[in-house]
Amino acid sequence: MSRRLQLTSGLIAAAFLAAACAAPGADEPATTSASPDSTTTSTTTATSTTTTAPVTTTTATDLPPGDYETVACGETSGALICEAYELIQRHYVDPVSDQSLADGAISALASSDVPSGAGIESCPLPAEEFLVVCDAIDDGDLEAEAAEEAAVAGMVFLSLDPNSAYFNAEALNLIEEEQSGQVEGIGAMVSTEEEGSDQPNSCQVVSPTCRLKIVSTIEGGPAHAADLQSGDEFLEVDGRSIEGWTIDEVTSVVRGPAGSDVKLTFLRDDEEFMVTITRAAIEVPVVESEIVGDVAYLRLNVFTDNADEQLRAELEGLLEGGPTALVLDLRNNPGGLLETAVRVTSEFIDDGLVVSTESPESTTPYEVQPGGVATNPNLRLFVVVNQGSASASEVVAGALADADRAVIVGENTFGKNTVQQRFPLSNGGALKLTIARWLTPDGHDFGGDGITPDVTAELPETLTIPELVAQVTDTAA
Repeated sequence: MSRRLQLTSGLIAAAFLAAACAAPGADEPATTSASPDSTTTSTTTATSTTTTAPVTTTTATDLPPGDYETVACGETSGALICEAYELIQRHYVDPVSDQSLADGAISALASSDVPSGAGIESCPLPAEEFLVVCDAIDDGDLEAEAAEEAAVAGMVFLSLDPNSAYFNAEALNLIEEEQSGQVEGIGAMVSTEEEGSDQPNSCQVVSPTCRLKIVSTIEGGPAHAADLQSGDEFLEVDGRSIEGWTIDEVTSVVRGPAGSDVKLTFLRDDEEFMVTITRAAIEVPVVESEIVGDVAYLRLNVFTDNADEQLRAELEGLLEGGPTALVLDLRNNPGGLLETAVRVTSEFIDDGLVVSTESPESTTPYEVQPGGVATNPNLRLFVVVNQGSASASEVVAGALADADRAVIVGENTFGKNTVQQRFPLSNGGALKLTIARWLTPDGHDFGGDGITPDVTAELPETLTIPELVAQVTDTAA
């Protein structure tokens, strides 16, 4: 199993609405999910409606004994609930009780739209507390595989931290596609807005108080050509209301093969409008650059698999012009892969520590990789951040700040200091579990509060690149 460590916030979500995957049937409403990172379908995964749903605590004596046999996890194979339980207990960063996991599973089953079936004849039992889960599946005459998948989703979404997630096979394909930087869809980025909150994606299920809106469109993409704008609020997809859907459920339906159409209804300035958009292959713009006078501007939008390679190529081109300063723009960059963050940081400093991760078992240091192309201390470096700069972005900013290599300009960052790793499951899906927390080279933990910039400045996305460069370099002079 490859060990891919992720530093991605719930922001992307600022998710890309740009591969075909299974979606709810044309005549069926999408089932709801509590995860910002999972895609569910009407026949595979059904989970609780929100991560804050009240957990129903039930004891085995509350239900009549089921007409099934129980099997200890060690005596069976291929049982999804056993796989998930063992991965959580072995790898999750904090201790979690059997009761808490069982409560999450039973709460998800109680509030999910799991298809009817024949119940179960045999129940894999991770711990005695899970008897109520077996009873709920059997007494409810639920379809066994779908119910087990819902229970696993509940264990993760309702009992662990918000950055842990369950992905079914379709959702996993979406995530891997995003990390490749190439997707098929309409070419837009979206996030949710919770009424009364100033944090993007602070809610996960679309409701009257949780709105899904466009953040930006990719130039040259179908959404851009259709004149969709930042702030446009999603209402319907192909005539179906998205209320009760998660961000990834919307993403999975809006995406699709290049050349196919999707009808979308939006709200803009209190007026509804509908557009039909023909999907296309989208190259996600990982890196953008420009020369402004004697200052090089470089924007990194996400830490995908090859983001460091693209950044290095852009850097080499920019440095040929002999700039005296470089502005690295990480605004609204939600993060990505830890290894990519280490390689990006290594382009700007010669040696030392980039980050260290701490788990219950060990502390792992990640050192600078030699050979960076922008390590000359005479090249002034400014790193621009805001509240949307999260995870891997914070690793880079924190490392460069601790090394006194850069001036950090903007707003406090998101404040996500956890590391996730994906673990494959036998059904083709995966668990993403928080396995560690990270610290900057000087031992700072920015979880919750985020990184405080050296120079505080409001730098809205409406600024042109020359305006941004001028404001950053003047303010931080």
